[in-house]
This record gives sequence, C-alpha cells and structure tokens, in this order.
Amino acid sequence: MQQKINDTKTVLQPLAVNQITLPNRIVFPAIQTNYANSDGSVSDKLINFYAQIAKGGCGLIFTGSASVSPDSVHSERTMQIHSDKFIPGLEKLFTKITQFGCVPGIQLMHAGRQALRSVTGHDLLAPSAIPCPVHSKLDPTYKVREMTLADIKRVQNNFVAAAVRAAHAGVKVIEIHAAHGYLLNEFLSPYTNHRSDQYGRSTLNRVRIITEILTEIRNKLQQKVAISVRISANEFIEGGLVPENFQDIIPCLENAGMDLLNVSVGTVETVNKVIPNSSLGETPFVDIATKIKNFTKVPVCTVGSIASLKTAAAIISAKKADLVAIGRSQVADPALVNKSLTDDVAKITKCLKCNKCLYWNTGDKDMHCFVNHSVSTK
Repeated sequence: MQQKINDTKTVLQPLAVNQITLPNRIVFPAIQTNYANSDGSVSDKLINFYAQIAKGGCGLIFTGSASVSPDSVHSERTMQIHSDKFIPGLEKLFTKITQFGCVPGIQLMHAGRQALRSVTGHDLLAPSAIPCPVHSKLDPTYKVREMTLADIKRVQNNFVAAAVRAAHAGVKVIEIHAAHGYLLNEFLSPYTNHRSDQYGRSTLNRVRIITEILTEIRNKLQQKVAISVRISANEFIEGGLVPENFQDIIPCLENAGMDLLNVSVGTVETVNKVIPNSSLGETPFVDIATKIKNFTKVPVCTVGSIASLKTAAAIISAKKADLVAIGRSQVADPALVNKSLTDDVAKITKCLKCNKCLYWNTGDKDMHCFVNHSVSTK
C-alpha cells in the first residue's frame, strides 16, 4: 500500500519570489561538494549531481558556494565565478537544472577569515584582524588582516560582477552568503566586527557592506533575478548574533532589494549547529526561523535536520516558514521528493546523519555519501 505524505498541497503550492515562480516549496541548499574542476569551473560530476536532485522533484536548487574572487576560495575545488571564463560551464549547469522543471539558484560567497592561505595564496581578509580559532590552527602560514575601505569596495564589486555573470548564465535566484562565519557574516556579527568606521560600531553600520551589495545588484539586474540572503540567525557564540539582532537588520536588507531570507545558524566554531547530528533531534532550529519570520515581509526558508516531506508539510502548514531546505536527505536520495509523492515511502533511502558527507572532516577529497554511492568519492 502506498503511504503518501499528509497535506501535500502545502509542499506542492508554487511560490512567487519577486518575479520568479518556484514550482514547490522544497529547496536544496548550497552544499560544498568540492566537485568543481581544479580551476573552479563546472565539471560533469557537478552537473550530474545537481541534475539528479532536479530530476527528483526539488523546486529550487542553490548551487555553490561560488567564490567571487581568487582570494575568497574556501577549498581547492570550490566553484568559482570571478571571471567570464566560468560562464559557459554555469550556463550548462543552469540549463540542465531547468530541464527538469527546477529553478536554478547560485550562492555567492567570500570565505573571509575562514579560509587557508595555503589554498588562496593570499592573506585572508576580515572586517577586523581577529584570527579564526579553527582555521588558524590548520595552516602555519595563516594570516588575517583588517580590510581597508578600498578592500571593501573591491569585494563589493566582486559580488556584483559575480551576480551579473550568474544572471548572464541563466540563473534565476542569486543568494548572498552572509552566514556560517564567512566574510559578510563576519561584518554582521559584533563578535568578529570591531571596526570603528562606517562599517562597524552599530548594527546599521555592520549591515552596510551587504546592503550596498544588494542595492548595486538590483540596479544592475533590475527584476531579472530574485535575490536571497542567507543568515546565521544565531551564532551560538558568546557576543555573537542572536535572533533579536535581526529585527533591525532585516528591514535594511529588504529596503536594499532582498526577496528571500534563508535562515540558518552557526559558524565554523559551532559547526555542530550548522550541520546538526542526530543528537539534536528533528527540526532543531525551525523555531528560530519562525521568530525571524516575524521580522520580515519576504518569504523565509528554514533548514536543519529536516528529512521528509511530511515534516516539511507540517512546517509550512503551521506557517513556521514558507520554504523548507532539505540538504543531506536529498544527497542520500535525490528522488526523495518524487518518491514521497508517488511511491511507497519505504523506498526512500534515508540519511543516517552520520555526516560522512563532510569531506573536510573525513579527509576525503570531495563529498561522498555512505548510503548513496553515486556521490561517493571516486
């Protein structure tokens, strides 16, 4: 007997994000796979990976993270988008995703202090010269410096140029990565931003670098794309961001052109929150997204140990969020959405939450999955 999920209407209901219509409410979040070619260009393996998830029924896929400049690269085979030479590969990737009725998105990022000089070949940039407690122990050449105003302007231009390239390649949703302790999150957080100029001191100043990026992207692209911002609504660090901070931050983002708010948590120092294991239970952070939803007029996406469409439907029906991101469970079974809607639920290959997919913690060269051998390291 088929065991279909309850109340599929909430999951299957389309959602307009600016002028982009998402076919359903399930999102695949940007996950670092390390599947790009060694020069950061799109590989066949990367295309095949995202094609399977698009084919499986997901409504919106964020590819990435894609580095906006050579000094922002997170790891050796991170997707890159700092040159026009990357456009043909991205166009091929976005076209493949679109073929299956899924909306292609891309996440743009700068790693900031959470990178390795041995990978980037550059001193690391941050709002303040405060070393990352994690990455500084991984590289004997680690060095971070406080960004000058000229550095800030260059990075802003890098984000805007990357957004224009992505739009030219056919992307429909552009996400600005301001979460998980990376550069733009570092500016937002009083924990990592100790500046005394117009990009520090106050909440409105700390959000300035992001609002200026959003404004310029909107000016360049008008309504051709929807713009998402990903935040860590709670860093779980003493002196870091908490949900209440976003009551002042979110209106600034909205006024600058944000169309979608993707709510996550944590930094590299609290990575057990970013990618929660089974000990935290199911949906440990949905209530945080719901709290943030009270501060915004735009649709909100939630994430974190959400493993089934039944759970996603319950979240959306209760108006706790408008979209639900399912990451590891769609890695484990890219057909999770379609199987949930049409097949016996027992046929779904379940994620074990073993976090073997975190290749940077396992010593593997790229992402792999214990239960889905099609994404295993080869």
